Amino acid sequence: MENSIKSKPCQHETLIGKNGQSLPLASFGWNDCLTLIYHILRLALAAIFIYAGVVKLLGPKGFAHAIAQYDLVPEGLLPVVAIGLPALEVLAGLALILEIRSSLTIIFILLLMFIVVLGYAVWEHLDIDCGCFTAAELDAQHSVTTAFWRDLILIGVTLFLYWRRRNRASQSLWIRNLKIWLKGEMVQ
Repeated sequence: MENSIKSKPCQHETLIGKNGQSLPLASFGWNDCLTLIYHILRLALAAIFIYAGVVKLLGPKGFAHAIAQYDLVPEGLLPVVAIGLPALEVLAGLALILEIRSSLTIIFILLLMFIVVLGYAVWEHLDIDCGCFTAAELDAQHSVTTAFWRDLILIGVTLFLYWRRRNRASQSLWIRNLKIWLKGEMVQ
């Protein structure tokens, strides 16, 4: 028997499982698209933070030098910030993948902090490395400006994730339907 979906307006489709039970299967619509976009953006944002943190943790001296160029952190705190900030980025990214409560808030606060610091660098026309990913990132002033706009976009992504978390339908049904679809079970 071939898998088929019979759509009728305003009705839920049913899924017939391997043991003959009937399970509800909601139509894939706008809400499901937004949920899929939510998961893709959440995982992408988490991957960006994990990557940025790991790169900085692999070269803490270079990151400490990049932080020192902003002249905002006292010299005695540079080693703590050079290790603590990337570690927080990695942990926040991992927590976002696992959808641990407050992980998105931590990332949002980090992004706001980055935007303030990068905005300061742009305002002061500092010719420095942004320190966002690697020590050899683009040319200095262009790097800071690019990073500033990139972080503004990431703030937009974060705001979308907040909005979607508040407005999304039950994830368990969507995830269950996806798992059933991936197993190739029958739809009636």
